[in-house]
Amino acid sequence: MATTAQTNANRENAKKSTGPRTAQGKTISSRNSLVHGMTSGKFLPPDADPQEFFQLLDQFRARFQPFDEVEDALVERLVAAEFKMRSVRYLDAGLFHYQAETNPMPEQFNKAGRSNTLAWAFHGDSAYYNSFSKLMRYEGFLQREFSRALCDLSMLQADRRARLAEAESEAKTEAETAAATHAEAAETEPNQADSPAANPKAENAKRSQFPEPGALPNVGIAPNPPQNPTPDASPAESEAA
Repeated sequence: MATTAQTNANRENAKKSTGPRTAQGKTISSRNSLVHGMTSGKFLPPDADPQEFFQLLDQFRARFQPFDEVEDALVERLVAAEFKMRSVRYLDAGLFHYQAETNPMPEQFNKAGRSNTLAWAFHGDSAYYNSFSKLMRYEGFLQREFSRALCDLSMLQADRRARLAEAESEAKTEAETAAATHAEAAETEPNQADSPAANPKAENAKRSQFPEPGALPNVGIAPNPPQNPTPDASPAESEAA
């Protein structure tokens, strides 16, 4: 049993694995589930060409562009159903050849040369084995399987695109709201660069040491009269007056 340190080391080493880098390597890696294990190419018919199946798989992947493993699994279901439906066509022809060889038409039924060998083969199969009816039911099952997988894949991709579009719309709305808020804040703030800066020296120069007569507040107190209104007169003249 692995220790905790070994488990942690294995996890760290797994993080360093980046997987295939080239397009060819990615294509080969995507086919691993169809080459190894229970889902390998053993599910193909005995005479089927695996390369034909993989070519069809690559075409469907290029068409539907699966985003993750779930979508890719649905694409594989589509390909499997389509590949088997193509095999049904060969099975249908093979059944006619088999019935014609194992149950040939008697000469008494074809004296005029107007009887159809395929009709005789179909009649003989319907009377004994009924293989053609079973084959048609099998083909109908494959068609329904293809339709279900296609419907599931379409719904899944539509939901993913809708969620992506909603996230992009919300991000755009948030960006527009932030830009509008920033512009409104820039308009309300005073523009310090346009207003002239105050000059302390000029303000001091405008001030005077003696305020103007009207600058003093009127507090209701009369000023004292001068003690000597005529300073040039002599004391004697002042007494005579």
